[in-house]
Amino acid sequence: MQTLIPQPVTATARPNGRWGRVLGFGLTARALLLLLAGVLLSIPAFFHAHRIWMMVAWDAAVLGLIAFDAARLPAPGKIAVTRRFVHSPALGISTEIVDEVLQQSNARLEVRVTDGLHPALIATPRTVTVLAYPREPVRATVICTPNRRGDFRMDRIFLRYRSGLRLVERWAVADAEQSVRVFPATEQSSGNTAFYLMRARQIELQKRRLRLRGTGREFDSLRDYQPGDEVRAISWTATARRAHLITREFTTERSQKVWIVLDAGRLSRTAFEMRRSRPEASGEVEQDAAEQHLLTVTQLDQAATAAVMLAQVIAGSGDKFALLTYGRRIQQQLLPGAGPSHLRLLIDQLSQVHSEPSEADHLHAVARLKNMQRSRGLILWITEMAESAGRPEVVAAAAELVRRHLVVLVLLTHPELDALAAREPGNVDEMFASTAAQEMLDRRHAAVLQLRQQGVLVVETSPAEVGAAAISRYLEVKARGLL
Repeated sequence: MQTLIPQPVTATARPNGRWGRVLGFGLTARALLLLLAGVLLSIPAFFHAHRIWMMVAWDAAVLGLIAFDAARLPAPGKIAVTRRFVHSPALGISTEIVDEVLQQSNARLEVRVTDGLHPALIATPRTVTVLAYPREPVRATVICTPNRRGDFRMDRIFLRYRSGLRLVERWAVADAEQSVRVFPATEQSSGNTAFYLMRARQIELQKRRLRLRGTGREFDSLRDYQPGDEVRAISWTATARRAHLITREFTTERSQKVWIVLDAGRLSRTAFEMRRSRPEASGEVEQDAAEQHLLTVTQLDQAATAAVMLAQVIAGSGDKFALLTYGRRIQQQLLPGAGPSHLRLLIDQLSQVHSEPSEADHLHAVARLKNMQRSRGLILWITEMAESAGRPEVVAAAAELVRRHLVVLVLLTHPELDALAAREPGNVDEMFASTAAQEMLDRRHAAVLQLRQQGVLVVETSPAEVGAAAISRYLEVKARGLL
């Protein structure tokens, strides 16, 4: 999304530090080797002392070349650097960053560019070497993969440049500091085709929209009363005008209000490792490519990614989407809307959602939601059921919400808990662990059964598949005309 790409930042280089104008130089390996060669010329002086002049003359010549090379290096003020993001930074998605160097001297320079990117974008700073010709911009490209959402401060860009002699290196820094926001992932990896299959299903559903009379709430037409029609469907004003019973026909609503609700409480901090299959990007080193195949994310990160996917499908279906994220308090809220600008607002708010160390207040979130959405709507609620000896609070909250709305409760599960409960114990400790896991699962199954009996549509899925599962159930609701 072009609107989410950070603005380019341009800065003129300057000497690094207070004494950088005088001490901001360094000898290269070539210069040190030439000086070391002078030591070899001192060997004859051990036998003939007057031949020491050979070493002195050599060192003087080398020092003269070093001074000449240092004088030829342009001042840092003649170099400008621009940091430009080619893509919007998104969690777990490869992001290309270009540092454009433009120098105004008359010499060709070899420039080593080290961008001070935040560790949330790249773990280890990478140095890129480029050849900068006079008044011709040259690009140093870095490929990175953000591993956290939120706002991060980018540091300065450090430069080391040398001339064609490569005897002296000058150090400079460009104050290209800026604040960059990392957003939730807005697309799935190439290996995950479930999202694209469901998008195709959604498009097909939209093309063959059925007008299901009698199952919706949107007024369609009037007709004569027929035996079996509901009394509440009778239009008494039309009946009075025509002197016989008239029934109102309804159709499924063309535009529904869909709320995406995310739980950012203690359980959302659970981290797990995901393996992403992705094509290699140009300019990407082997080590970084291997690191990007494995990405450590939290359940909240996955829920935020699922929310973006849901919003895109909801908007494509003609519905309006809204957002509510909460922990002990309401973190972010976005009223129902549609369009690219509304999607950008949702992504922007999701980038600011963070996990809280305490349990979420589900009842408070439900009270706020009921106040903001008074008419019937669809609630897609992504949460996790906390282990409790009594009735979990999320069960009571969902039961309160389902009285007015259609609630799809997406519960995150832990496959390792199922494996622990099914494991055959080999000793006493493993027996107690398996028994405890089985009891937890039994209480969870009982709570889920209670929710379904109350009319809540429950979806149990792993954090890695939460987006696909939520979209699938949403499309099912649309296809069946449950609203």
